[in-house]
Amino acid sequence: MPSAPSQAPAPNAAAHAERPVEPVLRILPLGSGLVLIGLGLGLAFVALRMRQGGGLS
Repeated sequence: MPSAPSQAPAPNAAAHAERPVEPVLRILPLGSGLVLIGLGLGLAFVALRMRQGGGLS
């Protein structure tokens, strides 16, 4: 009686094959980038005004 090696099929073989191999990049939407640029520019102008005017007054 020859014994054949028993191989159980992997339960998640199909689900594992559908997943992407490389990590997915999550990019912020364009609107949030524009908001951050606007805040940075606003902060730069406020800093320049404070530097020229000698502080808060």
